[in-house]
Amino acid sequence: MEKSINMKQPTKPIIQLKSLTLNQMNNEIFHNISLTINSGEFVYLIGETGSGKSSLLKVLYAEIEATEGDIKITNINLNTITESKIPKIRRKLGVVFQDFQLLSDRNVYDNLSFVLQATGWKNKKDIKNRIYEVLESVHLEKTERKMPYELSGGEQQ
Repeated sequence: MEKSINMKQPTKPIIQLKSLTLNQMNNEIFHNISLTINSGEFVYLIGETGSGKSSLLKVLYAEIEATEGDIKITNINLNTITESKIPKIRRKLGVVFQDFQLLSDRNVYDNLSFVLQATGWKNKKDIKNRIYEVLESVHLEKTERKMPYELSGGEQQ
């Protein structure tokens, strides 16, 4: 007699929030948020205007500090992180910003190259290969020389 056991791979927490609260200028933005996001999960953050979505993201990438609670990104405690380690955290997160953050004086290729260099990429061939890989993955391989104003909002994002 054979038995089949379905063993799922254990999931690894990437983001862990526990009892997170944020106050800004005497206003409570959110209170007592607890959340775990595991490796491989794809998460949407939706809510009404002014509900704290952008503020939560800013806490996650260490632009602002939470008032209370514990937050870990890839097992790095943001409550005790030093300023010099923040770029390391940001390299591990993928955030699509509402205001795209494109430099208007540079084309698509140069915008992407700038970001890669700013996050520690040094080898020009590796940068070029990564840019073409990314553009191809989002079906924008023919936009590399376009300026931001020549792209639709979706293409910019």
